[in-house]
Amino acid sequence: MRSVSPVTPAGIEPCVATVAAMIRGIEPMDDGITVQMNGHRLNLSWTWLRDHARDPASFDPRAQQRLVSPATVASAGPGNAALVSGELEVTWADGTIARFDDEFLQALGPAAEVVAVGPAPAPWLGDDLAARVVQVSAAAIDTDDGLRTAVDGLWRDGVITVYDAPTDTATTRRIIERFGYVRTTIFGDLWEFSSDGGFDDTASTPLEITPHTDGTYSHDAPGLLALHCHRYDATGGDNVFVDSHALAAALSAESRRVLRTIEIPGQYIGDGAHLMARRPVLRYEPGTDQLVQVSYNHHDRAPLLLAEPAMTELFSALREFDALANQPPRQFERSMRPGDMVIFDNWRVLHGRREFSGERHIAGGYVNREDFESTTRRLQ
Repeated sequence: MRSVSPVTPAGIEPCVATVAAMIRGIEPMDDGITVQMNGHRLNLSWTWLRDHARDPASFDPRAQQRLVSPATVASAGPGNAALVSGELEVTWADGTIARFDDEFLQALGPAAEVVAVGPAPAPWLGDDLAARVVQVSAAAIDTDDGLRTAVDGLWRDGVITVYDAPTDTATTRRIIERFGYVRTTIFGDLWEFSSDGGFDDTASTPLEITPHTDGTYSHDAPGLLALHCHRYDATGGDNVFVDSHALAAALSAESRRVLRTIEIPGQYIGDGAHLMARRPVLRYEPGTDQLVQVSYNHHDRAPLLLAEPAMTELFSALREFDALANQPPRQFERSMRPGDMVIFDNWRVLHGRREFSGERHIAGGYVNREDFESTTRRLQ
């Protein structure tokens, strides 16, 4: 390996930075260097360092895009590392010089390994959420402070409510676009539904809809879902929400194993489309017990035939999951009246609706998960 400065005749010694810097020192390892940061250590290989070089020939700072090729990275070999004015500087034999400031390296610490970009999820039962659900006015959503309150509530609880939202589609769009651009689907971008059968979907009926997630037939299910009540002249129709984190924790170990390993196909046939995708009901961060996404829609499940005993095991697990989702204590129930909105995390929260009679007019739309995450990072 090449050297880590400074070097003495006795060998390589650690280089210590100033006390004020987050980079406290560097030490050699077999295939790279160890960087001592405030509070943690980073083991960085020469390959990683060459791949992340930020010199003009390797990286475009305007586009934030890598210019160096995999072949160049693979053939770079060891470099020379030193601390220069509190920053890590690495020089390679081809003349490439890469500098890594402490802010860039500090962001690679343990916190960077967390999947969520906002506050950690706080599992809840219905009464828990009823006591603490975030409620934000439509006017406050237009401010960064109000939006930040709403975003934090979505990461923590998966559901927020918005009130005093004028009952027109322009307002529906304006509020949704504060969280990310409106996603276009087979239903359009914004959609409106009542009980008139306008879509080939139970949402366009007055029937009860049990807890589920949307987009099990999409490879990339919508991240956020917003519902805005424009008109209500009905009896019933309350919205229902269930927290998947609390639900998954209540499952038996066997059902949890089955639902995180067997991929279930979802499909949508109607409105001129036939969409299909498949994934497990419970998707975890690989190698961890950190739940990333729930995908469950009993109505949209496509035909599935598995060899026994997997088929029996799956239906046993689905029966337990569905029974838990329909337990009243797990459900947060929300009555929506004109001017009310609910916005919720479709990757985390199951939603449903009680049966109703009369006229109930709802507008809404989707936001992609990555766009909501982008908004969160911007606010931070």
